[in-house]
Amino acid sequence: MIMKISYYTPDGFYYYVPDQYVGQVQEWRNEFSDFLQSIEGKHPFTQYTEYINFDDELEYGIFIRSYGGDDFMDWINVEKLKCRGIYRIPAPPDDSEVGIRIDF
Repeated sequence: MIMKISYYTPDGFYYYVPDQYVGQVQEWRNEFSDFLQSIEGKHPFTQYTEYINFDDELEYGIFIRSYGGDDFMDWINVEKLKCRGIYRIPAPPDDSEVGIRIDF
């Protein structure tokens, strides 16, 4: 089955999901979201950002979560499947073939 992952836009990335994993994708998405919420400090899924005020002084610096569809797929393949079971594919001619849609 084809899965499309979008980020606040209609555009997105497409992935092939073997039929035996289709029923677990939503559960894995929830687990991935929980995992992201548990991250603190420096991590490959974070990015450090600072806010500088008008007096050119550091107001605060924090790590924010930074990830994409490929990160979600890598997490599934490593943490859940222990193999490369889900992978990115070229965009189909239209979205009529998409069976799973995820918006982050």
